Amino acid sequence: MSTKPFPADPSFPQLRSARDPELMREVFQRHLQPLGKKEVYRIRECWISRFFHQQAQRCTIQYTLRLEEPGTGRERSQLVTGTMYDKDRTRRISENLRQRPDPRSKAPGDAPPAFAPFRHMWEKLRRRSNPGPKTLDDAPPFFEPFSYVPELDMLVEVFPYDHQLPALSLLMAGPPPELEPLLLARFGPGDWRIEAWDAEPVRYLAGTRVVLRLTTRAREAASSQAEERRLYAKIYHTGEMGERVHRVARTLWEKASAGGERFTVGRPIAYLDGLRTLIQEEVPGTTLQDKLLREGDDEAIPAVRRAARALAALHLDRVVVAPRPRLPWKEREVTMLEGKGGLLRRARPRLGPEIEEVIRAVVASLEEEVSPAPTHGDLKPEHILFDGDRLALLDLDSFLEAEPVLDVARFLALLATMPLHSTLPQDRAWTYARAFVEEYFAHVPESWRARLPILYAGALLRLAAEISQGSNWHDRIEALVEEAKGSLAGKVW
Repeated sequence: MSTKPFPADPSFPQLRSARDPELMREVFQRHLQPLGKKEVYRIRECWISRFFHQQAQRCTIQYTLRLEEPGTGRERSQLVTGTMYDKDRTRRISENLRQRPDPRSKAPGDAPPAFAPFRHMWEKLRRRSNPGPKTLDDAPPFFEPFSYVPELDMLVEVFPYDHQLPALSLLMAGPPPELEPLLLARFGPGDWRIEAWDAEPVRYLAGTRVVLRLTTRAREAASSQAEERRLYAKIYHTGEMGERVHRVARTLWEKASAGGERFTVGRPIAYLDGLRTLIQEEVPGTTLQDKLLREGDDEAIPAVRRAARALAALHLDRVVVAPRPRLPWKEREVTMLEGKGGLLRRARPRLGPEIEEVIRAVVASLEEEVSPAPTHGDLKPEHILFDGDRLALLDLDSFLEAEPVLDVARFLALLATMPLHSTLPQDRAWTYARAFVEEYFAHVPESWRARLPILYAGALLRLAAEISQGSNWHDRIEALVEEAKGSLAGKVW
C-alpha cells in the first residue's frame, strides 16, 4: 500500500483512517460481531481491494480480511464493505436497517420478499458449504451482516450482505423459487431435480451491481442421469437499469441469431423483476485481453482487427435504438468529464491548467453536431470474447446512443495504458492500438477520424481520474495528462 496521501475531502475527515489497513484491522476486530457462534475470529490481515469516492457525497471501500479460526488455526478470507455518506446519512441508514421488519411475515406493510433475513440466508449458506479450507467464494459468513462504527461514521457490511442488492444473499444461498423453473428448463425434458448449487462472485461493485456465475447440477429422476448447467446472473441496484439492459441484450441477441451482426452477446434468459436480476447464458471463449497478453502478433493482431470490425458494425447499426438515459448523452459526458477533472485537480493541483485545457477542448468538441449511434459505453479488452469464428461483446450496462468515437477513444486509452498494469510491452500495445484504428476507420465514415485526437485526450483524463483513487498514482497521472496534451496537438493520432 502506498504511503503517499490520497486527495483530501473535508466532508470525510475520517478518510485517512479508513485508508489505513492496519488501523482498520483493529477496528474490524472490535466491531465485527460473531453470528450464531461465540468464538471471535482473529483478523490477521486487512487490505483494501477497491476504493470509490464521490467528493462530498459518498465513499465506499472494499476490504479483504484474512481470518484465523480459533482452536484450529485454519485461515479463510472475508470481504467487507465500509461506506461513509455525507452529513448524518450513514447513522440514519444503519438505524433504518436495524428497524427493518422481518419479511417472512405476511403482515401489511412488511418489507418485500427480496429482503430475506440474513440469519436465514446464513444458515442455508452454512448447510451448503463444504468442509475444509474456505475461500472468499465458498465460505459462509461468520459475522453479523452489518454494523455501525461510530468513530468513523461508517456502515460496515459483510459479504454477501448488501442492503442495496438484497438478491445477492438470496442467490448465494440457493436458487429462489422464481429462478428454479428457469434453471430446470435448461436441462430439457424429464423430471429433473436440483441436487447441487454454486454461486461464484465474478465482479462485485458494492451497492451498485454484482455478477454471479451460477452452476447447477441436476439429476433426472427416472434415469438417474446427472448433468451440469452454467448461467450468469447480474443483480442491479435499480430495476430500471436491469430492465433496460435486458431489452438491449435481447434485441442484439435476436439480430445476431438472424445472422445480421458481426458479433453476438450472451443470450438473455429472463429478467426477474422482484430480484432486479438479469439471467444470461454463459458465453464461452477467450477475452481479447488474454489474447494480447498470451499470444503472439500472428494471433493478436487479427483478433484486434476483428474487434474493430465488430465495433464498427455496432456503431453503424441503425436498427437498434438504445433506451434514453435520464440525461442526454452530451450533457452526461460533459458532467462526467468535469467531475473527473475536479477529482484530478484535487489530486494534482499543479496540473490544474493542463487538465482544464484538455477539458475545454473536449467539451467544445462535444458541442459540435454529431449524429448519435448505438455505443457500448464501456468497451474494454476484457469485454470482447473470442470462440472460434464467433465474437461476443460482454457487459452492456452502459449501452446507449451517443458519439460513437467515444467508444473508440476509451478502448484505445485502455489498450495503450495496459503496460502500466500488465506484462504487455509498450511497443506491442501501440502496435495493437494502431491496428485497431486502421481497421475501424476503414469501415465507418471518413469524417469520424478527425474527432479521435480530442476524444482520446478526454478518455486519458478519465483514466487518470480513476487511477488517482488507487495507490502509486502520482507519476501515472502526470504521464497520462502529458499524453492527453500531445493528442490535442496531433502528436498521437
